[in-house]
Amino acid sequence: MTKALRSRSGEVAESWEEKVELIKEEAFPKPLKGVEGKAKDEGGEMWKKITDKDIQEALFNQSAQKAPGPDRLGFKAIRLLWDWDSQRIINIVKRHLG
Repeated sequence: MTKALRSRSGEVAESWEEKVELIKEEAFPKPLKGVEGKAKDEGGEMWKKITDKDIQEALFNQSAQKAPGPDRLGFKAIRLLWDWDSQRIINIVKRHLG
């Protein structure tokens, strides 16, 4: 048997099922409000409608504790870069989307 898990909000998961749900919620967070509906309505062209504000919200709604990607930059570093040159981050994201 494994130890109990605690969510960021302080909830304790002790049973196997509770742990599975907690891990799912943490690993696969729900999309930002409105984004999921827009994606369904727009089909495969949704990336063209992503705004600078959408990019900022996506960046700042993630945990700064997440592991970095292949570029080895974590969210904490990217947020610091945002404060320094947000337009550069926006351009990088849009280039990778298109």
